[in-house]
Amino acid sequence: MNSKTLNSTLAFLGATLGMAVAPSMAQCLPAPPSLVEAGHLTVGTSLTAPPMGFMKDDTPSGFDPEFITAVAEKMCLKTKIVNVTFQGLFPGLIAKKFDVIASQIGITEPRKEMFDFVPVFVGGLRLVTQKNSGLKFQTESDVCGHAASIVAGSTQMAALERVKGDCPAGKPMTLKVFTNQSEALNEVAKGTVNVAYVDWPVAAYLIQQRPQDFVEASPVLSGKGPNTERNRNGIVIRKGETATQDAVAAAVKAAMSAGAYEGILKKWNLADGDVRKAN
Repeated sequence: MNSKTLNSTLAFLGATLGMAVAPSMAQCLPAPPSLVEAGHLTVGTSLTAPPMGFMKDDTPSGFDPEFITAVAEKMCLKTKIVNVTFQGLFPGLIAKKFDVIASQIGITEPRKEMFDFVPVFVGGLRLVTQKNSGLKFQTESDVCGHAASIVAGSTQMAALERVKGDCPAGKPMTLKVFTNQSEALNEVAKGTVNVAYVDWPVAAYLIQQRPQDFVEASPVLSGKGPNTERNRNGIVIRKGETATQDAVAAAVKAAMSAGAYEGILKKWNLADGDVRKAN
C-alpha cells in the first residue's frame, strides 16, 4: 500500500469511528530546532486585552492564542501558553522562558533592532473616552491639555511621549501608566483620566460590549504621526534565530492557506486587521 492510499485509509477509518486523525509525520512542517519543551511551542502572551488575548472560562481565548495554536499544529506541536504581564514578555523571551511571543506586538524600528518578527496582523491605535465626554482627537497632539492612561512600554506610550514635550504652555499632557489595557480603560470609566490610548481591536471590542459607557474619540492612528502607515503586529522571535523564524513563517503561511486565519479573524470581528490585504 503506498503512502497516499494509507493516508486515505486512515482518514476513512477516522471518519467512520468519529475520531480525529492526527497528521502524519510526513505532513508536519519543520519545527524550530530548539524548543523550551520538546513537542510544545511555548508561547509568551499577556491575556488582558479582548478580543486579541484574554481568559474565557479559564481558557486562553482571542486572536493571539487561537492563531498561534493553529500555527503550532502545522508543525505538529502542542501549544503551551504562558500568561505574563506585558512588561514581562520581552525579558521572558530573552531568558528563553518562551519560544516565541504572540501578544499583539507592534513591529517598530526600535524593536526590529532587538528581535525578529513574522507579521500576522495590522495594528493601529485609538483614543477612547467616556461616551458623554464630547472629546474628539485627530492626532496625538490633540491630547495636550488632558490626562491620558496608557500601558507601560507600549507603542501608545511612545507615541504620546513623542509629542508631550511640544504641548503649549498652559495645556500640559498628563500620562498615567498601567500594566495592561484593561486597567488603562478602567481609569476612563472611573473618571480619573480624560482618555485612554489603546489598540484599535481592544477599543472596538470594549465599545461593542459597553456602548453606554465608552465611545471612540479618534480615527485609527498609526502612532507615528499623521499620514503614516499602521504598524504590522507580529509573532516575536529572538534576534538571529533564523531557523525558528523560517519555521514559524512557513507554519503561518500554511495556517493562512488552510483557512484558519480567516476563520479566527471573522470569529472576533477583526477583518480590518488582515495582514494579507495590507501587503
